[in-house]
Amino acid sequence: MCAVKTLSAHLRNLPAFATAHHNGRRFRNIWGAHPDSDAEKFDALSGDIRHKALDVAGWLLRKGIAARERGIPAAVRVLQSEDFEITRNETRITWLGHAACLVQADGLNVITDPVFGDRVSPVRFAGPRRLCGRAIEPERLPRIDAVILSHNHYDHAESETLRMLARRSEQPPVFVPLRVAPLLRSFGFRRIYEMDWWQEAELDGMSVICLPAKHFSGRTATDRNETLWASFMIRFEASGRHVYFAGDTAYSSHFSEIAAEFPSIDATLMPIGAYLPRWFMREVHVSPEEAVQAFVDLGAKKMLGIHWGTYDLADEDWDQPKRDTLSAIHRHDFDPARVCITAVGESFDF
Repeated sequence: MCAVKTLSAHLRNLPAFATAHHNGRRFRNIWGAHPDSDAEKFDALSGDIRHKALDVAGWLLRKGIAARERGIPAAVRVLQSEDFEITRNETRITWLGHAACLVQADGLNVITDPVFGDRVSPVRFAGPRRLCGRAIEPERLPRIDAVILSHNHYDHAESETLRMLARRSEQPPVFVPLRVAPLLRSFGFRRIYEMDWWQEAELDGMSVICLPAKHFSGRTATDRNETLWASFMIRFEASGRHVYFAGDTAYSSHFSEIAAEFPSIDATLMPIGAYLPRWFMREVHVSPEEAVQAFVDLGAKKMLGIHWGTYDLADEDWDQPKRDTLSAIHRHDFDPARVCITAVGESFDF
């Protein structure tokens, strides 16, 4: 497999490029409140629903006190390094847990939000714990030609895994939303492409397009929305394949806006978990029903359900996202086989 030649990368603005998602101080969502949210709590300047601090603190406290076994974590298929060896003409996606996926096409290996840690938090002794094993240790991953990072939350930008990737002899380039580059530099990365929504990075063999998502960012109590969050389209030039990585997102019209610009999407990596309680999560995470509707909006050929069964992040049972997504599929008029909900370590061709 050939590696991406990163030094010739060219960043350009797409026709839909605009800066409405920054209010002069922080980044913001631009699609208004979720239809089921209390409109009186919506703050137009920030694009956020202003929940009462006691409500949020009460939920977090109850979740911590009521920690229990809830359902079945994602199953794991153990992989060997040779399982990633494919021909240049093959196109494959492997779910590695949570939002980490290895996308392989045209002889290139692209990984999204690589998170393999036992916990996703500022410290190793507390915070959301990993529910399932790893399909492969991150040190045994194949050569990585590009890393795509959707935002800076700990369950998507995990320091231990990223530092390990930065230490590789063939250090991959990283594609991140605006103002996330300093974090990646602190992990040891040298080749970082910082992108705004509707910007495209063109490289030899592939393009990475930064696209909208409805979410938020922050790694401390004081830096909320100081960095951008995003989804990404990966376009492989030789095969013409398009893979859409939804990142972390609530439901909004941005899916239809993306479909209008990209009429042929071969696969979408769509989050289906961390959606309860809805009063809190609906502004930042799709429900399984919304995930399936987003897949329909995008007009993609296949969907992989991600962001479930790996870390204990919300109130739903650990396998409830899988069950609710399968139920939602049958309320739509398309072949259920187009939606893949796999074990960690399983692959599908696209």
